[in-house]
Amino acid sequence: MARIVEDTRPRPDARGERVFRQAVAHEMLLARELGRDRGFGPDDPRWKLAVETQRALQGAMLAFEDRRRLLALAQRLGIRAFDANLIVALVQDRARRGEPIEHAASTIAMVPVPAKEHQEGRDLAWLWVAAVVTAIAVDAVLIGWMLFS
Repeated sequence: MARIVEDTRPRPDARGERVFRQAVAHEMLLARELGRDRGFGPDDPRWKLAVETQRALQGAMLAFEDRRRLLALAQRLGIRAFDANLIVALVQDRARRGEPIEHAASTIAMVPVPAKEHQEGRDLAWLWVAAVVTAIAVDAVLIGWMLFS
């Protein structure tokens, strides 16, 4: 006596499969767009760091002092330490392969752009310092006027 076992697994419906395929296609298009070679502006901090790294390389090697200098530059530019090390590694890898730095541009473009708040935060701090100094000066003038008038 043969017993027939019915398949009880849920079967994907046509709509669900279509939605899944569309989502996969969308992700593939986004990945392709991210990988395209986008030009860097002359003031892009990621590209500045990459060019400085290229200049500091001795062949494909980077001296410890130069790496520290590059990481300090990255911090001033607002680039996170992790992203800075990634850019340095990308430039070193291209140098090892004998490729120009321009071949790394599309990969460097995937590194997040440094937040503008970093620079704006520094500017805001100076603004607060200037406001406090101005307030002290105005108070001194008012006190002098009250005492000697």
